[in-house]
Amino acid sequence: MKLTDRRNGGFTLIELLVSLVIFLVASMGLLPLLITNLQVNQGNGLHSQARRLAGEALATMQVVDYAELAVTSRLPSLHGTIELQRNVDTDQPQAGLSRLTVIARWEQAGKQHSYQLQSFRAMP
Repeated sequence: MKLTDRRNGGFTLIELLVSLVIFLVASMGLLPLLITNLQVNQGNGLHSQARRLAGEALATMQVVDYAELAVTSRLPSLHGTIELQRNVDTDQPQAGLSRLTVIARWEQAGKQHSYQLQSFRAMP
């Protein structure tokens, strides 16, 4: 007749609770890393959106009729949390050329961010 060994029967409730507490402490240590990762991803998304909007605005300024260029560039436009400002500097850097500038500005976590694109366009 064999006697069964009770020690090889599995985990006790105390062992399970201790392992869960260890897992909980390790998980709580990773929580700040997860929060930082979420904030960085949000910032990268805003920066990517600002680059896309600025690129589209500059491309539009390149193809719009030259007479309408000064009119369309005066007022800033708001796209969600990103503000686009368009500038046209005539006769810059030399006569017959216009410098086109698009600046995208946004605020995140109390800090101001901006992205700027420039191009040149010849006067007709």
